[in-house]
Amino acid sequence: MASLIPSLGSVVGKMTPGERRFGRRLESHLEDDYLCWYDVPVGPNRVHPDFIVFHPRRGLLVLEVKDWKLDSIQSIDRASVTLLTPKGLRRAVNPLEQARQNVFSVIQLFEGDPVLTVGEREHYQGRLLFPWGYGLVLANISRDVFQSTDLGQVLQPSMVICRDEITGAARELCSQRCR
Repeated sequence: MASLIPSLGSVVGKMTPGERRFGRRLESHLEDDYLCWYDVPVGPNRVHPDFIVFHPRRGLLVLEVKDWKLDSIQSIDRASVTLLTPKGLRRAVNPLEQARQNVFSVIQLFEGDPVLTVGEREHYQGRLLFPWGYGLVLANISRDVFQSTDLGQVLQPSMVICRDEITGAARELCSQRCR
């Protein structure tokens, strides 16, 4: 069982239903040597990725989880999304772009630790010793629905975990998403 920081019990009231479901799946399906962080401030800008998943050999994965329903997405492009909410239209950063920006904050933080980086005489000096990646979890949109829309033109399908895939083996999903 993976370690989730902070523990699910201490943040369950703060999480969306999709985050809660995904967090439980990570915790129960990943092996003991995985560390997962939920909504922790990272770096000088104190960004808050939904989940950071780390395994010493498999690498680092930063995930944003969205509980959106398909009909709430009014428009989306590579930079932003417009959502229909109970309070009206709301514009937000494209969540895949948000995850990309967040992973760079995590990488910058990790690259400050010499134990986690390539030694000084090597070609990739100062770079992380392990692969990294980022992605998006659409907690309320199935893969079939995702594929039946044009969302794949803006949200790279291989970087998206859909509702029906959350119930699959989380370890496989995480290892496939790391670069």
